[in-house]
Amino acid sequence: MKVFFFYIGVPTPVFETELELIRKHERSGDIVRVLQCTGNLGNCHWNQQHKKSQCAACRSRFRKGWNVLKPGGNVELKEFPQNKFTPSDLPDYFRSVEELMQYRYDGEGIGTGVASSLISIYQDHRLDTRVYRKEVARELSTSVQVYETLKREFKEFKPDRSYVFNGRISGHLPAVLLCKRMGIDYLTYEVAGTWNRYLLRKNATAHSIDATREEMEMLWVDGGTEREKMAKAWFENKRAGVDQGTMMSFTKLQAKGLLPEGYDPEKKNIAIFNTTLDEYAAVEGWGNTLYFPDDTAGIGRILEAFEPDKRYVFYLRAHPHMKKLSRSRNSQLRDINELASRFDNLRVIWPADSIDSYALIDACEKIITFGSTIGIEAAYWGKASILAGRATYEYFDCVYTPKTHEELVMLLEKDLPPLPADSALKFGFREISHGIPFEYFKGTGIKLGLATGTFDGVKIKPDILASIWFKMIEFIWRVKRVVLEPSLITTRLSRKQPA
Repeated sequence: MKVFFFYIGVPTPVFETELELIRKHERSGDIVRVLQCTGNLGNCHWNQQHKKSQCAACRSRFRKGWNVLKPGGNVELKEFPQNKFTPSDLPDYFRSVEELMQYRYDGEGIGTGVASSLISIYQDHRLDTRVYRKEVARELSTSVQVYETLKREFKEFKPDRSYVFNGRISGHLPAVLLCKRMGIDYLTYEVAGTWNRYLLRKNATAHSIDATREEMEMLWVDGGTEREKMAKAWFENKRAGVDQGTMMSFTKLQAKGLLPEGYDPEKKNIAIFNTTLDEYAAVEGWGNTLYFPDDTAGIGRILEAFEPDKRYVFYLRAHPHMKKLSRSRNSQLRDINELASRFDNLRVIWPADSIDSYALIDACEKIITFGSTIGIEAAYWGKASILAGRATYEYFDCVYTPKTHEELVMLLEKDLPPLPADSALKFGFREISHGIPFEYFKGTGIKLGLATGTFDGVKIKPDILASIWFKMIEFIWRVKRVVLEPSLITTRLSRKQPA
């Protein structure tokens, strides 16, 4: 078998996952080609500004990992060539994220990957593509370079399969598009939520709802006699605020039993838990089929439907993941702010508020979610849970899944019993057991949501000079950003925008 990898500056434990997969294929006797970015790409997801110090640290870290791997003669290492490809049909600017997502190069939708990257980097699902037009052009140029380079490599090397990190961002989506186009099997890999494991998907991405559903069913069938006990433990630990696997618990920072001020048990109280829209805004298959253009607009329609009925009070728990974002600058939080000022039947619990999410679930008669894990947790804890968006658990019979806004309104008006929660156990069991165990990487802790650890007993990090240079430049950059942040914001927002 001929196997293709390409490396673009990924952090631990993703780099170590690549080393693990390369070694497995090497020891199976497969022919392996690895294409390494040595700074010739215009930028990458982890070094958007193409800082030389960060490139140097990345190259040094790669050399360290490669020396630890000690690959054999059936593994070839090549470098990404310098950029010789510039799209000639780029407009001066894109009028919206939606228009950017429609951009195609060589007939392939690389604009989706660019939108996904920039939305993630700037944490705004409605990123102003005119204000950020320079960043858009740079990401597109990099995406085209990856596309053209890989197209040439695939034609020349003729791999049977290609490994791709993540598969959705601008530097990696081109590989998925080309594999589909050229009939090459692709496998996407990601950080798994379980400790010392990695996620691997064949001809699908980590974000695929259908692939995750199949995985849940398969794991449950093969789960053995302890599967129910393990699944229940996941739900109970989640409620207790226990960090599980590589995922940090947000609820451990909340005050146990604390309800919103003025909560009235005599009202018909409905809890709404939203998601961070930037997480899936440009991911295929995750668009809301009930509400347009997004979940927050749907919340507005729900509030409007019940505005005349003073019995109803809606508590919107804005996702804690957004606690560091500005309410005035982030589109999602700004939209929520507008809802709060418009509707008297809405009480907003902001991301940093210490209100207990589980106490809110217990106190309210119904729960509405838009894909958040808390939707299936509410079902497990015996609440009527209504799913108003896409979710990996949408096929289970433990949540209500209305097909229209009108049907959702009817569910809220009815005396709604909780559904049987047996199927929720499949979700909990998958969360605690999915992923492929590492053989050569060993996790030693969690930092910024990612595992740290060693490969073959060695911590893969840059050499000391590259590390010092990188940290020094980063420190200076952070100081400048703190000092200049207000003026930088003003400058960016006051850029002359095309009419």
